Amino acid sequence: MTVVSSRGGPAPRGARFRIRCWGARGTVPSPGQHTVRYGGNTSCVEVRTHDDTLVVLDAGTGLRGLGKQLEAGAPVDLFLTHRHSDHVIGLPHFAPLFERDRIVRVSCGNADALTTRALLELLLAPPLFPPLPAVLDQVRVNGFEHGAPVDVGDGCTVHRFPARHPGGAAIFRVDDARGAGVAYAPDNELDYASSDADVIAWRRGLTLALHGVPVLVHDAMYVDAELASHRGWGHSSALEATRFAIECVAGLLVLFHHHPDRTDDAMDTIVQECRELVALSGSSLRVIAAWEGLTLTV
Repeated sequence: MTVVSSRGGPAPRGARFRIRCWGARGTVPSPGQHTVRYGGNTSCVEVRTHDDTLVVLDAGTGLRGLGKQLEAGAPVDLFLTHRHSDHVIGLPHFAPLFERDRIVRVSCGNADALTTRALLELLLAPPLFPPLPAVLDQVRVNGFEHGAPVDVGDGCTVHRFPARHPGGAAIFRVDDARGAGVAYAPDNELDYASSDADVIAWRRGLTLALHGVPVLVHDAMYVDAELASHRGWGHSSALEATRFAIECVAGLLVLFHHHPDRTDDAMDTIVQECRELVALSGSSLRVIAAWEGLTLTV
């Protein structure tokens, strides 16, 4: 797995997936001089399979940039981890919705099809959006029926696991015929300080579900000093994410959902602290922080 600079298209020859970050910020967009390198757009990740099937993870403000560069025609499979505004607010500005022959299939990890449809009708109608009823005609809503995974394209499957986040949220694992390729957990409270048996059991089960994943994109909203005052807010620290990735035997940890007030320099420091923890553990895990334009191949 390598970091590359390619833009658009399927995974390179011989690769299973190409993954590109279009937005890595949490809570609210945070453009400005102190967030230039990591970016200010909220959650949106593009996953391309070997046959150019497109899977989009979340519809934060980064979705607008993705939509502008998509070629016309092919359907889009969009998976929302949950319905909080920073993960859905980019949808009204997604160019494929304005193409008459394009279909956008939407699945939400913490809502059934009827609830998801209601959310879309709210986002894409007055008072939040101009009265353009034809936009909704482009959308097809799917549900995760009985917890079953969703098949996309030729041999690509999206699995859902429960995250710990207020109101509920999902963690997605994208697989192909060779197994897991990338896991995406943008809003997830690992809470290693908890002694609650249910929390420990949930975390153990999630570790097994994500074991050996080549790329783990995980919530790293806080630093450890901020955790005590944010218990129950549904987010993890970067060091907690690193500990979890080591336990999962992940190949690469991509720190994600950066705090809106976190500067580029502060992000650099956080990455270094996480790498020091890896070195102390003796793990072979690699750690980076997501930035807009980051492209990975698996």
